[in-house]
Amino acid sequence: MNIFLNYLLLAFLFIVLGICADLAVQNIKYIATALRMRIFALGVLLGIITSLPELSVGLNASLEGVAALSVGNLIGGVIVLLGLVLGASLLFGRHIKTDKSIKSLIPESLLVLSPILLGLDGRFSLVDGLILVILYFCLLLYLYRLHHSSSGDEIVFLERGKIIKALFLALVGVAGIVLSAHWVILMTVDLLTTLNFSKLFVGIFVFSIGTNLPEIIITFTSWRRKSMELSLSHLMSSAFSNVFILGILSILHPITFTISYTYYILGAFLLLIIMIFSIFVYTDKRLDRREGAVLLAIYLLFLFTNIYLIGR
Repeated sequence: MNIFLNYLLLAFLFIVLGICADLAVQNIKYIATALRMRIFALGVLLGIITSLPELSVGLNASLEGVAALSVGNLIGGVIVLLGLVLGASLLFGRHIKTDKSIKSLIPESLLVLSPILLGLDGRFSLVDGLILVILYFCLLLYLYRLHHSSSGDEIVFLERGKIIKALFLALVGVAGIVLSAHWVILMTVDLLTTLNFSKLFVGIFVFSIGTNLPEIIITFTSWRRKSMELSLSHLMSSAFSNVFILGILSILHPITFTISYTYYILGAFLLLIIMIFSIFVYTDKRLDRREGAVLLAIYLLFLFTNIYLIGR
C-alpha cells in the first residue's frame, strides 16, 4: 500500500511540476510578447524557460547521487519532444509549414546528437560539459544570424501595465518548479530501491515525459490557437536546451553511468528520429498528419523495445 501511495504522490508531484512550469511559461511569454519579440526569439526563450524542470531535476539528482537520471531524462527528452509531443500534435492537429534548410538542419542535428558521442565512455566530464555549452551558444548565434536576415512576423504589442504582475507570477512558477522537482527526486530515489530498473531507464521513460509537461502543454495550446509554427520553434529550442543543461550539469559535477544496451538503443533511436524529422522538414517544407504518425510510431517502437528487453 505504501508503494502505491508513493506512486500516487509522485504522479501528483509531476502534475504540480507541470502547473508551476505552465504558470512561469505563460507569464514569461506575456512579457516577451509585450516586448515585440520575433517568433524565433520567442521560441528560444520558451525553450529555455520550459527546460527549467529538467535543470531542477538534474541539479537535485546530482545532489542525491543519482545523476544518471539526468542523462536518460535529457537525451530521452529529445525523443519525447519530436516523437511523442510533436508526433501526437500533428496527428490530431494540423500541418506545420517550415522554412528550414540544410544550413540549419545539419548543425541542429549535430548538436542534438553530440551527447550520445561524448557519453560513449559512460561519463560526461568537465571537458564534455564545456563542449556541449559552447556548441549550444555557437548554434544559437548561427541560427540568429540566419533568422535575423530574414523577414519574420513580430508578436503583437500588449498592455505594459500587466508586466509587473506577470513577472511576479513567473517567479512564483519558477519557485514551484524548483521545490516540486526536489521532492520528485526524493520520491524517485525511494522508489528505485524497490524496483529493478536502471537509473538511466527511469530517466528515459519517467522523467523525460514528466519534465516535458510544459512543452506538452504549450504544444497543444498552440495547436488550439492555430500557432503551430511557434510550437515547432519552441520544441526545437527545448531539444537544444536539453543539451545545454546536460553541459551545465557536467560542468558542475561529472556524471557517470553504466553503458548498457539501454544507452545504445537510446542513441540509435535518437539518430533515427533526427534523420526522419530532418527528411520530413526538408523535403516537403511542411509537417502533416502522416508524418506525425511516423514520428509517434518511432517513439512507441522505442518505448516497446526497451520494455521488451527489460523483461528478458
